[in-house]
Amino acid sequence: MSTSATRDEIRVAYRRLARANHPDTKGEASAIRMAQINESWRVLSDPARRAMYDAQSRGSSTQRAQAAPASGSAAGGEATTTTTQRVVASASRDVAPARFPWRFMLCLAAAGIAFILVNAALTKPSPAEVPDNLINAGSCVDVAQNGDAVEVTCDGQNDGVVVSLIASDAICPQDTEGHRDHQGMGQVCMRRSTVNG
Repeated sequence: MSTSATRDEIRVAYRRLARANHPDTKGEASAIRMAQINESWRVLSDPARRAMYDAQSRGSSTQRAQAAPASGSAAGGEATTTTTQRVVASASRDVAPARFPWRFMLCLAAAGIAFILVNAALTKPSPAEVPDNLINAGSCVDVAQNGDAVEVTCDGQNDGVVVSLIASDAICPQDTEGHRDHQGMGQVCMRRSTVNG
């Protein structure tokens, strides 16, 4: 690619090379080449870094041109390398394939389980619900002297459990008995839990 390539041309070339050399498709052997491609993109996609790279490249070319006639060989030109080439070479030596952090995830899971167990051991059970005087299906009730159903706690003795709450003029199902809600909200159909003599 020429030094006058636009950023879009560089991006297209980077994507093409990345697709062709990605370790997921080419295997672990292409990891070094992919690191070199990534480092080149990092330098060439940033305008400031690219300007530095171009200046160093021009300086290296000038040094090589001056060193070649003086030494009479190409050895001087080979000894001079750009900073980017050295960075890419060192990055390719140090690149290791990415690994999933299994140990960290196991430690995190163990800490989460320990937190849940300690929290369960130290948490006190919630107290029994206090009646809110709004009768619903499943509420425990007592029948008052006047025949009204009054909500009570379910942990003690009670007259029955509400099956449904219906309109005042409706009829309760056959296996239940009807009592007026003490707040006048309708008729309570309850199933007796104890038999009073």
